[in-house]
Amino acid sequence: MRRETKLTSPPSSTTFPRGVLFDKGVIRRVYERRVRLALNLPPTVLQTEAANVYARIVGRTNKLFITEQTFNILTLRTPLFAAPFLADTQPLLKGRYLRRWARRLRDAGFSPEDAIVIAYGSFGVSRDRTSVGLDVIVTTDLKMAARYDQNFNVIQARFNHMRMNLTPAYAAHRLPQVVTSADVLTKF
Repeated sequence: MRRETKLTSPPSSTTFPRGVLFDKGVIRRVYERRVRLALNLPPTVLQTEAANVYARIVGRTNKLFITEQTFNILTLRTPLFAAPFLADTQPLLKGRYLRRWARRLRDAGFSPEDAIVIAYGSFGVSRDRTSVGLDVIVTTDLKMAARYDQNFNVIQARFNHMRMNLTPAYAAHRLPQVVTSADVLTKF
């Protein structure tokens, strides 16, 4: 059963309540676009698409996140091109149960890297520890998004089963939406 992907914001606000996670593919393409423009080279179509997605979301919320791994990669890159990402986003920390959920996602057929990204959506913790989990993961990985969408009911059942066995503080946790760059541009 295919579920409809919708990106909506709360009626009284133009921001997402719990934030947006950019996967490394989005960040990489926007970074590469900035480098190509600095070298007076035209960006690729995918780089332009990622930059448009990034600009659209940055304009709507200040709750922007990247994984710790993406943060570490950016700190090693040329500061001129990496600094805007580091200023706009904050890295998520691995929260309690993140690895357990990632293991269950791997059992559902996700690669280890995809499982971790999706697990950050439910159990990633902001650096200031004021928020846990996100509403939306934006990815350039079409296969990950399709697998998540196609298997959503199974993933939801696994998530609910795991949540029942956690401490009450985790009872309100929910699954994020996983959307592609194209989804953001056409539906948001």
